[in-house]
Formats: sequence, C-alpha cells, structure tokens
Amino acid sequence: MQTQIEKKSLLDTLIEVTPIFLNLFPFDCNISITDTECFLANYSKGEFRLDQQKGKKIPENSRLWKVIETGEIQKYILPKEVYGVPFKSISVPVKDETGKVIGCIALGMSLKNQERLEQAIKTLSGTSEEVVASAEELAASARELSKCMEIVDSMKKEMEEQINKTEEILNFIKNIAMNSNILGINAAIEAARAGKEGLGFNIIADEIRKMSRSSADSVKNIEKITEEIKQKMSKISNEIQKTFELAKNQAFTSEEITAAIEELNKLITDLESISKIV
Repeated sequence: MQTQIEKKSLLDTLIEVTPIFLNLFPFDCNISITDTECFLANYSKGEFRLDQQKGKKIPENSRLWKVIETGEIQKYILPKEVYGVPFKSISVPVKDETGKVIGCIALGMSLKNQERLEQAIKTLSGTSEEVVASAEELAASARELSKCMEIVDSMKKEMEEQINKTEEILNFIKNIAMNSNILGINAAIEAARAGKEGLGFNIIADEIRKMSRSSADSVKNIEKITEEIKQKMSKISNEIQKTFELAKNQAFTSEEITAAIEELNKLITDLESISKIV
C-alpha cells in the first residue's frame, strides 16, 4: 500500500509541475508522462502536438516501452514524415526509492527552427562557395592579365629598341645625304671648270644634289613619324603600367576575399555544429 501511494504521489507530482516547466522552454515542445502501461498526461506548447491521449496504451517496442523495459534513457530524432514536424525526443525512466521503474517522462522538442537554420546554413554555404569560386576565377583572370601585361611590356621595350635602331639608320642616311650634297657641289664645280666637256658631268652633279635633298627631306619626315611613335609609345607605356598595377591589386583583393570567405565557412561549420546540439 505504501509503495502504491509513493508511485502515485511521484507521478502525480510530475503531472502537476510539468505545465510550469513547459513554459521554461523557448521552443515548441511536448511533454508526456506515463506509468508502466499507459499515458497519464500530455502537455504541448506551440504548434508541436503529439496524439498521446490520457489512458492510451504505450505501443509495444516503442521508445517509451524500451525505457520502461530497460530503465535507461532513450534519445532519438524522428523525421517530419512521422508527426509532420521533425523533433528530438528524450525519454527518462521514473523510478521509486527502490530503483524500480514506475513510469516515464518524455520530452519532445520541435526541430522546425533548427531545420530552418540548417537550410539557411546550406544556402549561406552554397552562396559562399559561389563567391569563393568567383573570387578565385577573378584572381586567376587577374594573374593571367598580369602575365599578358608583362608580355606586352616586353614587346613595348623591343619596339623602343627598334625605334632607337631606326634613329641610328636615319642618322646614317642623313650623313650619306649630306656627303652626297657635298659631292654634288664639288662635281658641279669641276664641271664648270671643264666647260663644254663637263656638261654631262654637270647634269649628273644636279641629280646627285636632287637625290641628296630628297633623302634629307625623307629623313626629316621619317624622324617626325618616329617622334610621334615614341610619344604614343610613352603613353602606351603609362597605360600598361596602370593596367599592370590594377591587375596586381585585383589579384590581391581577390585573395583577400577568398580568405574572408574561408573564415566565413569556418563560422558556418561552427554554426551548423551548434544547431545540432539542441
């Protein structure tokens, strides 16, 4: 008789205080209390409700049945297909002073918010992976651009060398034109001294001087064009340098973005672990 009173008293006490403890949980949950055969009480908070009516028999081989049979705590997670909402359950045996199992108390916690959190984490993780991929692609493009600019800069230097060689050739032609002009003048003097006999020689002297003047004019035109090319090459060189610096900065920024996203991924992993603790 004493044992029967203690059993009822302990289970009745749990039934009385459970509604109070239910309000301590900041999420949707359900608390069920049983004896060794059937449900004695069932309390729900929020949208999460289980069909555990008072007097309903405990299904054989169920989790609660195993708690009563083994006297051990049972923890498990049920998918939303079972009750419409995914939830985590902890079932604890209730024992009397002798250690005999007289019932069970089970807490079912809705994992709806955790499911939303995990979905948000997956979305954030996918987005961060896309950002990382884009940043890495951008960095690769920047590095490739930097290499191309190095090649262009090398070609620019080669062109400058060719222009300098062109100037050397022009100076050589200029000297030839000058010497040819002098030669033409000397030939004209000698033709004048020769009189009629030097008439043909005088014609040749005139042609030499014409060729000298034409060569000198051509050299001036080429020098003008060369100078314009050098000025444009100087502008191109400045733009190449700007682009080269921009490419380097772009690659550096992309690497910084990638590093920041990697840190974010670590936080996502931590957050995912935390979401599974509840």
